[in-house]
Amino acid sequence: MGENVERADEPETVEIPAKPAASETQKPAASETQKPAASETQKPAASETQKPEDAETQKPAASETQAQQAKPERAETREQPKRRVRVPPPLNLGRRLRALAGVDEKLLAYAPQERAWYTSLGGVVLGTATIAAFSMWFAITQAVGVTSGWAVIPVLVWFFFILSVDRWLVSSRIGGEGRKRLPVLFMRIGMAVLFGIIIAEPLVLRVFQTAVEQHIRDERAAQLADLAGRLKKCNPAPTAPDAPPPAGCTSTDVLSFGQTPVATTQQLAAVRADAAELKAQVTADAKRYAELNELARRECNGTRGAGLTGRVGEGPNCHRLRGEADEYAKTHRIAANTARLGVLGQQISTLEGAAQQNQAAFEQERGRQIAARVEQARSHQGPIGLLERLGALHELAGLNITLALGIWAVRLFFILVDCMPILVKYVGGSTTYDRLVDQRLRYAEATFEHDLAHEMDERAAVLRKRRAEIDLEVLEHKAFLGDRLSAAADRLDGTRR
Repeated sequence: MGENVERADEPETVEIPAKPAASETQKPAASETQKPAASETQKPAASETQKPEDAETQKPAASETQAQQAKPERAETREQPKRRVRVPPPLNLGRRLRALAGVDEKLLAYAPQERAWYTSLGGVVLGTATIAAFSMWFAITQAVGVTSGWAVIPVLVWFFFILSVDRWLVSSRIGGEGRKRLPVLFMRIGMAVLFGIIIAEPLVLRVFQTAVEQHIRDERAAQLADLAGRLKKCNPAPTAPDAPPPAGCTSTDVLSFGQTPVATTQQLAAVRADAAELKAQVTADAKRYAELNELARRECNGTRGAGLTGRVGEGPNCHRLRGEADEYAKTHRIAANTARLGVLGQQISTLEGAAQQNQAAFEQERGRQIAARVEQARSHQGPIGLLERLGALHELAGLNITLALGIWAVRLFFILVDCMPILVKYVGGSTTYDRLVDQRLRYAEATFEHDLAHEMDERAAVLRKRRAEIDLEVLEHKAFLGDRLSAAADRLDGTRR
């Protein structure tokens, strides 16, 4: 019985390109409904129920007679010159595209005029899936920041997912008419719009990639420059130990230094103060000493004036005035102070060099720490991510109305393109192929119910047969036991005799 079932199922698995489809002049209803009625419903009944039912065994004979009666008619129709429409081969490009729209080529052969429409519909489905794949590629590369070959895996998964969703949207029917179609239609359009928004955004970012990346780089550079300026402002060269940070600076803005030029600066300031004081004293003493020497010179030269004798030569007054000058220089230590002032000048020069070196070292250390902080902040920025791009795109749209209109135009364009499959399906309305699909579904449902009824009858017949066989086996067993009992009784009687 299993072999008969497999033979009955063979017409459903025959390759379509191997057999020509019905011609355009033949009636589709007659060719499509008569053959399955004879092959799919009568042959299984003939193969599976030949023994149990006599009424069902008559069906093969009826089918054979109908086939014999139909042969002359078919011969007559073949004699008439008619164009036959064949199913395209499996590798045909149009057939592959129509397969993306969920088209049954055997049914579409009854309406070959609609092949171009369904081929275009399949191309639209393939186009939207391809756009979705590029969108996923751009989204992954923009989110990660680098181009990786591993991105091909999610791209292919997303491609086949969108392809399957769009194929389901265009291949499944929108049942009912008028208001009954609206909920299903709105649901599918809503799904298409949602996927369109998800798919369109990475493509919009790709279109405006140059402006978006430049805006992000400018913002990052401005942030780093602000950080460097704030750190430099909050860490000036210290003038006193434990000096408080400038106003507006937080503890995170204050850097830590091992050595500062504070000590050298303070020492230099002290030495400069001493040198200034000593210089003023030496200057005053030197001036007074010069006045005393000048007075002694004039006395010795005989120059007339107040306090002078007017006599030429080294007289008592000349020696006295020279002695006073020498005594003044000795008591005021003009020579020692002048020498000490020179030493202080050398110390000032040395301390100034040390202070300059310490200041340079401080500025170099401060610059190094600021550069390290800036570099750390730059490393935290990392590659330009997807969310950062979205934010930059929103900021650009807010800054320039023309750019905002361009962004929305591109976004709506991609959304509309992604919604094309369901829009094309709805605008095209119900086609002849759709009506053939409805008829085939109704026929399949009726055939299933018919086959199910036959299967139930078969199972009931098999069950009755099995029960009869069991009853027969029970009777035979009882008879066998009766015979054995009789034989045992006869043997017992024989032994007694």
